[in-house]
Amino acid sequence: MSIVANYLNRDSLVHRLNPLTKLLWSLWVMGLSFLFGDLWVLTGLFFSVVGVALIARMLREMLPVFKGIFFFALFFWVFQVFFISEGQPLLTLIPGNPGLRITDRGIFIATAMGFRLMVIASSFPVLLATTQVKDMVVVLVEKLKIPYNYAFMFITSLRFIPTFMNEMEQIIQAQCSRAHRLDSRNFVTRFFSICPLAIPLMITSVKKAEQMAISMETRGFGIGKRTYLHRHDFSRTDWLVSIGLVLLAFSVVIMNQMGILN
Repeated sequence: MSIVANYLNRDSLVHRLNPLTKLLWSLWVMGLSFLFGDLWVLTGLFFSVVGVALIARMLREMLPVFKGIFFFALFFWVFQVFFISEGQPLLTLIPGNPGLRITDRGIFIATAMGFRLMVIASSFPVLLATTQVKDMVVVLVEKLKIPYNYAFMFITSLRFIPTFMNEMEQIIQAQCSRAHRLDSRNFVTRFFSICPLAIPLMITSVKKAEQMAISMETRGFGIGKRTYLHRHDFSRTDWLVSIGLVLLAFSVVIMNQMGILN
C-alpha cells in the first residue's frame, strides 16, 4: 500500500489532463456514490475507476491498492451486516438473541455501503498517482482560490503518508533484527508488541517536521506574492471530459428520478 499518494510517471491521456479535470472526476465519482445506493450504479462507478487506472497505464501498480481496499470493505461488510435489523431474518448467529442476525435487507445495505467505500477509497489513490503534488497545489490556489497555506498543508500531509510508511517499515526491520517478536497470533500480545514502534516513529516525525520548517523558512515561505513557473490552462480534451462528466451526472440523476435506477 506504499503506492498510495505516490505519483507514477506515465505517458497517458489521464496524466496529460488538467489537474482540475481529474479533481472534478474524483469528486464526480464520490458524489454519485453518496447519492445512489443502487448496487449496479456503485459497481459501475468502481469499474469506471478501474478503467481510468487502465487508461492511465498503471493498473498493475494499482492492483495491490484495490486488493487492500477490497479486504477492508469485506471486513466492514462483516462488521455491519449483523447490526442491521431491517428485513426478513435469514440467519441468527446466537439463537434467542435477535440483535445478532442477518437479514435480507441488511445484506443489501451492507453490500451497498461496502461498494460505496470501495468507490471512494479507490478514486483518491488514482487521482494522486496521476497528478503531481506541485500541480495540484497550483490548481487549488490559482484556479479554486484556496489560500496557499491550507493547500500546502493538505498536500504536504498526503506526501508524508508514503514517507511515514517507509519509516515504519525500517523501524520494524530494525526491531526484528534485535529479536523483537511481531509475529504472535495472539491479538493482545501483538498489539502490545506494536506499541513500542510508535515512539521511534514519533521521534522521526518530529525531526522531519522540524527539518521541513527550517527549509520553509530559508526559502521565504509566506513572504510576498507567489508566482508560478507553469500554467495549467484547460485544453479541448479537458473541456470535453468535464462537460461529459457533468452531462453524465445529470443523466444519472434524471434516470434515478424516473425510477429507472431504483
